[in-house]
Amino acid sequence: MLDDRTGGELLVVTICRPFFLQALVIAVIACFWLPPAPACQICFPIPKNSTADFLLSADRVVLACENPDKPFSLMTVEVLKGSEDGPEIDLFLDSGTRRLLKACPERHVVCVYRASSPDAPWLRVGVTNDIFAPIVREILHQSSLWETKPKERLAYFSQFLGHEDSQLSSLAHIEVARAPYHEIRGLGNILPRKELHAFLGNFRMIEWHPLYLLLLGQSEDEQDHEIIVGKVRSAEKFATSTQLASLATAWIEMEQGVALDFFEANYLSQPDRSEKEMRALLMALSVHGTNGHVHLRDRIVDCYRMVLSSHPSLALQIVTDLNTWKRQDLVPEVAAILASPPPALELSAIAQMRSYLRASDEPEPEITPKGFNSGLVTLLVLLALIPIGLAVSKKIRGGGSR
Repeated sequence: MLDDRTGGELLVVTICRPFFLQALVIAVIACFWLPPAPACQICFPIPKNSTADFLLSADRVVLACENPDKPFSLMTVEVLKGSEDGPEIDLFLDSGTRRLLKACPERHVVCVYRASSPDAPWLRVGVTNDIFAPIVREILHQSSLWETKPKERLAYFSQFLGHEDSQLSSLAHIEVARAPYHEIRGLGNILPRKELHAFLGNFRMIEWHPLYLLLLGQSEDEQDHEIIVGKVRSAEKFATSTQLASLATAWIEMEQGVALDFFEANYLSQPDRSEKEMRALLMALSVHGTNGHVHLRDRIVDCYRMVLSSHPSLALQIVTDLNTWKRQDLVPEVAAILASPPPALELSAIAQMRSYLRASDEPEPEITPKGFNSGLVTLLVLLALIPIGLAVSKKIRGGGSR
């Protein structure tokens, strides 16, 4: 498969004698299989790795202070993990942290060393205080247990959600927000309602709101129900997709039938809805069909049928779920789209759709992409490849003569 990142390398390797046969193959592939830009993903906007990840995966973990002989640099005070003898800490000590360490000499910088990252082996992951220092030690102590019992790790960090210490609060949020939805469902009462509402009212932390909306969705309080429904209706009215995935997931959690009726009437059957909105709804449906209200799969499959009709270019997530759930209900709809795919349909989606049809023993239709004049495009690509082929052939002959 060719793409814009490796195409040049592949052309150098591929275009050789007989040139025209190879060029024809490349031209045919180019006409039908050049992928579009990656699709926009709607997810929790959090870092991929938490402080705990860095601590547990590090070869060496140390506490450090400023090196008195080398200002604005760090030296090891205590080794928490790894060998006592190790490389010098290659990190710059910024002015703010330097002033903090001078004012509070009992505090230290937590640094990790990763031999697998030769370009930047040292990384600063925090600054100790009375709260964070023992947590760092506990994380290292629990390493073996969490490897065999990962749910224990989630339970441990969930108790620190909304903690007053910003380092610990951030760490807990990342650990919980990336957990599977069926595990988050079990944390509905982890925070008092008052704290949930206070956090959702803090718009400086709006990127963290999706997790807390999911937690609010576990509430049985009528006021919380009204908040979720009100936000969904506002998003529908103003056609906004921000937090729509989390809001839809929460409303389906609270009121399954009513929520799905609303989404079917106002989103799923409406071709004028934006792709961002539809992707958000698909994420909510996928979450519940996979790890939430799995008894709703029949209804969710019907919802997917609507989306394939109104937004066929969004087939990838749908077919992925259908394959995972081993549901063959939408074979006719998928075959119809694959027979004449819209220009925006991704290559990865076409591959998944083919896999779905093969699993159902449905014959794969010939693909006729809309908007392509295959003969004209083939001719244009061949004409464009001729000078490249000549240049490569000349280079090869020149190299052979030397």
